[in-house]
Amino acid sequence: MNNSISRRTVLRGLGATIALPCLEIMTGKSSAAVRGQAEPSRLACFYIPGAINHYNWFPQDTGFDYTISPSHQPLERHRDHFSVLTSLSHIEGRISGHKHPYNFLTGHNIAMTPGVLTNSVSMDQVAAKYIGPTYLPSLALSWTSGVGAATLSRNALGVDIPATNDYRAVFENLFPPADSAQLKQARARVVLNRSILDTATNDVKDLQRQLGRADQRRMNQYLDSIREVEKRLNDRDAILAKGRPQFDEASVRTEPKNKSSMQEHLELMMDLIALAFQTDMTRVVTQSLGGEAGPNYTEYQDWAKQTDAPTRGVHDYHHKGSGNRGTDNPDTQLIGLRDRLYCACLARLMDKLDAIEASQGSLLDHTVLMMGGSQISSHSGSSFPLLLAGGNKLGFRHGQHLKWKGSERSASDLYLTILQQLGCPIDSFKESRGTISELLA
Repeated sequence: MNNSISRRTVLRGLGATIALPCLEIMTGKSSAAVRGQAEPSRLACFYIPGAINHYNWFPQDTGFDYTISPSHQPLERHRDHFSVLTSLSHIEGRISGHKHPYNFLTGHNIAMTPGVLTNSVSMDQVAAKYIGPTYLPSLALSWTSGVGAATLSRNALGVDIPATNDYRAVFENLFPPADSAQLKQARARVVLNRSILDTATNDVKDLQRQLGRADQRRMNQYLDSIREVEKRLNDRDAILAKGRPQFDEASVRTEPKNKSSMQEHLELMMDLIALAFQTDMTRVVTQSLGGEAGPNYTEYQDWAKQTDAPTRGVHDYHHKGSGNRGTDNPDTQLIGLRDRLYCACLARLMDKLDAIEASQGSLLDHTVLMMGGSQISSHSGSSFPLLLAGGNKLGFRHGQHLKWKGSERSASDLYLTILQQLGCPIDSFKESRGTISELLA
């Protein structure tokens, strides 16, 4: 992503730009910095599918002077901006198998009712509720488009929020339309959606009078979610009135050269995340970095040759490359190369955010990045591999490895800590018992 616009580009469209919003990308600044406003908080959560190479992931020592592990070496230049968290997990909400994307950000035991898949709100959606308004309340990205294990985000009723892997669609949906006719259509959709909500709300209120107490409580939850949608429609209406932020759109690459490359897929998505945060079109993003059983990106073939690992599907690598098979096991080494690639992509995103000037410090200082998974070995739902980065201006203290005893602290404690530092007025999240003070300055 190019953070500059040529003088020729500006002059060519000068007549049109006078009445338009500031040219954020021209300056290499955040939208708030351009306008001289207080910097809002941002959140991005990334999920690592399947197992990891635990020999290379977890540092051998703890504290601020810990020795950085092989998997995290691409992040070395950002040592003061990230922390390694070991042994956090869901405790009451623990599950096994390959369904971990369902509850990674919710902490809910999705198998609580036999034969029925239930869920609750994900922590990113709690953040989206409080740290707006933006054009998109949140953005769900994945290695494929859809619901279920493809997405990490669940709304207030625990319903899946669909994810997408379409770069062009993400780019187009991030911004208000540039064309006046399309902008008129977008405004008309807001009016129509508001009318539909009004009708639905009235119908529900009529029905509610006929219900018992338990059903009335469920209906109240439903009405709360409708009111939240209604507020977002009002926010979107106001943002549409401001128009599309101006930047050199031609410099933003939205199509991969090699659709089978994991690295290119992740880098393109993370470039779009940086652009979204800089222009303040959204402040909350989730991304599943791959599937529990795929896809079979070309990198896996290259890694197999490099490590002499047998040719397998991704699902089999997650099984054969995890557990106590030894550091020299070819499948384990292969998974380690994948883990390292994830960290390299995170480091690249941190580079971009750190290069964008914010109202105070850099955009990285006002953005919380969390990357991790739910398994250290096949089907194991304990001791999550977690990295927390950014947010130094939000009160986080990084450059350390924190480790707890198994099942001593819940991942919900981390989520509560993040949400509170983002400015969300909440006292608990799922099975949390308190914030993690060691992470705070």
